[in-house]
Amino acid sequence: MNKRVMAIALIAFLGMVDTFYISIMRSQGSVLCHVTHGCNEVLLSRFSVFAGVPISLFGLAFYLAVFSCAVLDLTGTAKLMRFVFLPATAAFLMSLLLTGIQAFVLRSFCEYCLASAVLVTSIFILSASKRLREPLPVAASASRG
Repeated sequence: MNKRVMAIALIAFLGMVDTFYISIMRSQGSVLCHVTHGCNEVLLSRFSVFAGVPISLFGLAFYLAVFSCAVLDLTGTAKLMRFVFLPATAAFLMSLLLTGIQAFVLRSFCEYCLASAVLVTSIFILSASKRLREPLPVAASASRG
């Protein structure tokens, strides 16, 4: 069993729980923060929605897709982990942007959003680590000499 893929599956599952909770609580209009005390300011701000859809739902879709790829890879059904790196890169960059908005624009932090940023970063690093260990493909013309 591939430990890296298992770790990605576990992290993605935790991300699904986190973003599902954020989505439910946001729809109720109040999110309790126990550590940062800024969840309502962040999750009810104009930055928490894109094209009328809460960003937490995009996160939930990302984690669900990554979890599905990892489970299918672990069961041997399909080797889909090679497709995780590009969405993980996009999610990582989006997390950086959103964390920057929390820090410099809103000056409030949501602990659930920060947890999601850590989970996305972990998936990004784990998906990149496999790519860094793979040899670069050699062009067919270079091998013919």
